[in-house]
Amino acid sequence: MSVIEHILDRALLGQDISVAEGVALLQVSELAEREAIREVADTLRHRQVGDSVTYVLNRNINYTNICEQHCSFCAFRRDAGQEGAYWVDWSGILEKASEAARLGATEICMQGGLNPEAKIDGTSLAYYCKLVETIKTASPNLHVHAFSPQEVQFIAREDGLSLQAVIEALRDAGVGSLPGTAAEVLDDSVRRILCPEKTTAAEWLEIVGLAHEVGLPTTSTMLSGHIETVEQQARHLDLLRSLQQKSRSKGHTGITEFILLPFVGQEAPKPLRRRVGCG
Repeated sequence: MSVIEHILDRALLGQDISVAEGVALLQVSELAEREAIREVADTLRHRQVGDSVTYVLNRNINYTNICEQHCSFCAFRRDAGQEGAYWVDWSGILEKASEAARLGATEICMQGGLNPEAKIDGTSLAYYCKLVETIKTASPNLHVHAFSPQEVQFIAREDGLSLQAVIEALRDAGVGSLPGTAAEVLDDSVRRILCPEKTTAAEWLEIVGLAHEVGLPTTSTMLSGHIETVEQQARHLDLLRSLQQKSRSKGHTGITEFILLPFVGQEAPKPLRRRVGCG
């Protein structure tokens, strides 16, 4: 039995594979072994969810691209006053949400830049809560999937609040789940190059774990194909698995999906080495 076959057999038995075994799977290049991995993954998927396929009618609303941070891969951000900078006003948010509801959307995904001027009565939390309340004004049945761990940390810092207090306030305002973006690669040696102003890996995991604790499910992501190694990819997945196991052991929904985001370097402010695929 080959090493890859042994790993796949263990996976079929429901056993956790190690980081080293994950690296071995990610580095497979032979077509037959890639097909074996695909077949095992499909078998495990079928055991968990059968052949049912569901989808969500969603609209993304990026309320501002004005951001205090300077992530090396981001072509979205602008400084206030810079050409192309925008900040959607309340009527614009309401119009976008109302149109989405008329078209049959069931969910609004909302994220934006970290704009220190985004405050109501001097507090960032009031501004973010009003964003949610405006969506709910358009349609109370819209699920609000909003505000990354980075935004949660930003609000807490701006207002001098605990992370949990911010998450609970957003939940109470109508947020139904948090996007697990800003994860990039959960390795601080990578983050110091890609996004040195963002949360550390440990802080990202803490915020997502806190969301689970207060009843908010999250998604999870990984930005791949830049400067990260296969080993760092595998460790990222291991950290997400550990977090999910902890949340599930407490009866929380936890992470509902994993989204692999391919690195797109066009118009990014700093050129980064790009690799194709995950191996």
